[in-house]
Amino acid sequence: MSEAQVRPLSLRVPCACGASVALEVDPAVGTPASARCAACGEERALTPGRLDADGGLWACQACGHPELFTKKDLPQAVGIAVVVVAAVLAPFTHYLSLAVAALIDLGLYFVMSEVVMCYVCGAEHRRGAARPRHPRYDREIAERLAYGKRAVMGKPMRAGGTADAPEPEH
Repeated sequence: MSEAQVRPLSLRVPCACGASVALEVDPAVGTPASARCAACGEERALTPGRLDADGGLWACQACGHPELFTKKDLPQAVGIAVVVVAAVLAPFTHYLSLAVAALIDLGLYFVMSEVVMCYVCGAEHRRGAARPRHPRYDREIAERLAYGKRAVMGKPMRAGGTADAPEPEH
């Protein structure tokens, strides 16, 4: 990818006040050491992970952890609203509204972009390079990170994190 085609990475980090710290990360410059929350004014320290010159995300740009996952960038409230409206209308539409809701859901799946999330700090990374590709959410990784050696299930963590890892087998 040429220098002109590299897009800045959009980073959104959760803040203790409930708001989010949002910033743009230029791969050529790198992630700043800290960012200020616009809502509460608190300075949030950042420990950036590896980001290559093409904008490839190899680790979280907020905490530096290599375990990341990919999900569709659709707010849960939108998905729930589609299902609730379809369920309320179901008796009046001979349950055809549920089929319409499924078609709307399928359409949203193909239209919505993806966001790469950090298992550890919950940071959202948008508009990164296509490579490396991170797999979808894996409960085994989440439990290992949350409970450590006390986790009762799962395989050991991957040494290099999730970059270009296969999809989970569930």
